Amino acid sequence: MSKNNCKTNTIPISTKDILKAEERSYQPATSPVTFGPPPQAVCQNRLVDAARGTHRVVIYAAGSRGLASFVRTLGLTAYKLGVTSAGDAQRRIVDLRRKHYGSLFGQFGRPIEDLQTIEQADEWALVPWVVDPNECRDLPPGFFLRNGVLEIEVRLDVQVETVDQAVHAMMAERALDAFLATTEGKARLRAVGRDPEGVLLTPYTLMYELVRISRVKELYLYRPQVEFPQLVDCLATVLAPLMPAATKSVEAA
Repeated sequence: MSKNNCKTNTIPISTKDILKAEERSYQPATSPVTFGPPPQAVCQNRLVDAARGTHRVVIYAAGSRGLASFVRTLGLTAYKLGVTSAGDAQRRIVDLRRKHYGSLFGQFGRPIEDLQTIEQADEWALVPWVVDPNECRDLPPGFFLRNGVLEIEVRLDVQVETVDQAVHAMMAERALDAFLATTEGKARLRAVGRDPEGVLLTPYTLMYELVRISRVKELYLYRPQVEFPQLVDCLATVLAPLMPAATKSVEAA
């Protein structure tokens, strides 16, 4: 059969018909006219008491397998101490995992190719605060233990960042990075074959592209559960100026 005798059968279909068919396939069964009224969950925050002029700031402890392995070889014990406004501290733990917090070690400012990777550094978990049942003591006024985290009531005009700065200033002498920068800290790093000028770092990415590498600054040499009473006593003193007047008057009494 010659090429000229070949005949192609076509069925004319309107472009408008195709667009209508696609529109029907993607259109939900019932299309809402509006997004609807806000649910109760976004209209209230249990941490905020506007009537009393107070809100609660959450302080939590966290640890990771990678951090534990890293400091263990140095003969140290270290955990993260965090401050957040989130009612569910687990959200912060998920964030630590996603960011691979403290997953690199080396000199700050060096290319990522020159840095060591800390294995299992993304396996973060909440370390719940606990009260020793053998110790008959109550928490100070304005302090609340809930789901393993510490909630502290401060004035409504006090920003979470202000509490964050006060807490980390209080813990400065226990900072892991400060210890590693000392003569003893460098000697311990050198003894296990690590760069004595190195620090723990976190790689931050945006759309899967590395945008910066930052130093880890919220890791401290402390034992969250064992030293909880001492931590509470220090927090009560440091944060007293930020707490409501009624709370401070009770403490003074």
